[in-house]
Amino acid sequence: MDGLTPVHELLERSADRQGDAVALEHGDIILTYGEIEQGANRVATRLRELGVVHGDRVGLLAENGRAYVEGFFGILKAGACCVALNHANKARTHAALLADSGSVGLITTAARVARDLPDIVQGAPSLRFVVVDRVGPSWDLPAAVQVLKDEDVAAADDTRVSGAADLEDLCAILYTSGSTGLPRGTTLLHRNLAANTRQILGYLHLTADDSVHCVLPFHYSFGNSLLLTHFAVGGRVVVDNRFAYPAAVVDSLERSRATSFSGVPSNYAILAAKTDFLRRPWPHLRYLTQAGGGMTPALTRRLLDELPSHVRLFVMYGQTEASARLSYVPPERLREKLGSIGIAIPGVTLTIRAEDGRECAAGEVGELVASGDNIMRGYWNDPEETALVLKSDGLHTGDLARKDDDGYIFLVDRIKNMIKVGANRVSPKEIEDVIAEVPGVAEVCVVGVADELLGEAVEAFVVAAPDADVSAERILAHCHTYLAAYKIPRGVHFRDALPKSAAGKVQRSELVQSSSTRQGTSDGC
Repeated sequence: MDGLTPVHELLERSADRQGDAVALEHGDIILTYGEIEQGANRVATRLRELGVVHGDRVGLLAENGRAYVEGFFGILKAGACCVALNHANKARTHAALLADSGSVGLITTAARVARDLPDIVQGAPSLRFVVVDRVGPSWDLPAAVQVLKDEDVAAADDTRVSGAADLEDLCAILYTSGSTGLPRGTTLLHRNLAANTRQILGYLHLTADDSVHCVLPFHYSFGNSLLLTHFAVGGRVVVDNRFAYPAAVVDSLERSRATSFSGVPSNYAILAAKTDFLRRPWPHLRYLTQAGGGMTPALTRRLLDELPSHVRLFVMYGQTEASARLSYVPPERLREKLGSIGIAIPGVTLTIRAEDGRECAAGEVGELVASGDNIMRGYWNDPEETALVLKSDGLHTGDLARKDDDGYIFLVDRIKNMIKVGANRVSPKEIEDVIAEVPGVAEVCVVGVADELLGEAVEAFVVAAPDADVSAERILAHCHTYLAAYKIPRGVHFRDALPKSAAGKVQRSELVQSSSTRQGTSDGC
């Protein structure tokens, strides 16, 4: 793919073209491309003064905002690799990932590390420095670890620092859950992220007039792609870290007049159930994007039916290992292809492979395999995990899928999520889609739990919409109408909310653990 540039040059080019244009809004903070570029240069200058050299890894632990964006691009400008940490994790996990990556430094904020910074530093012996906005009064850090505050960075030279990395250099390590349950570092080259940015722009057709109201964290591959695609074209990124208050997000989206909003399925389920999102006219909103898991056909249909007709909905699919994006459904085909993840994005090849490696025929179920310039180099220091997913024919996604006669792909489920009920393999997604059709169901997650007789049994966890008249009996009756007997949940358990990651993905393992000692009938808890 010709004409690609290292990721930090996306910022530099937009700063050169339109330095006075707004790049980032976060509450009352409004920053232009020129200002973000200067801030990133100051970070890069300080990092080099601290001894950071080409190929070093530097941790970044911050919520979406100025500190994250300038830190991210500053790390890249210094020739280093950004180790993006999930701020929802605890000190022990932060320390373990910094140690695993061999990070030489950490850029963070006092709000994120609170009193935990000494524990993080003690658990990550490779750390030589910490950059933080202010120093906590109770911190007792090793003398060997240098601490810089915001004013130290603000005083640095803001002359452009670039040219330290090329397309084949490591750009980012994003940690994801592994097959062993331990986080594994997805290693993404500048080429991977630059290629995927261009591929996404190839179907979204963004311009400098576009803007995104961003509730997804930048340390998450979907959130990172929103930042990179908009910075590539000189668009505006509006940061909103308050999705715990969805009504406030809807009001903020209206005030920001952003042209797009992006979310995972749970974001849209919550907006539809708990706010008036679907009833507002949205004159400025051009499109919505959804990825990060399969959205139920029932919710997709509701968005199509109730949102203003000018708002286009892009249903997409991807993985961190693919830099973010692999496929999309053209909005004009979405109603016709309800439940599909669509077709490969430009520059990506998607095939469905049987266990013997042959390509599956239309309608046949196999594993989805992807190839393209956006596919990761591998997992950091983990050749065994890498070999499980990166093979001669591409990235083995771990997703079971089928194609229809038009070449549109439909996911069956994650291989690891499939439930073995006696001699039958059951897809949680199929059951979730059926339960989501019941009026009053806002969210649903289906898991398999240990069962002495069957090996595994099906259980469903449901969040009801406010004031909805929905019961376990009604849900089970609907399941009996549309599902085979062995697919009927053994229990239906009501929750106020489903456990989610910082990116909004449902944490199935927590539901399995909460059900491991439960036997028998439905409950209403």
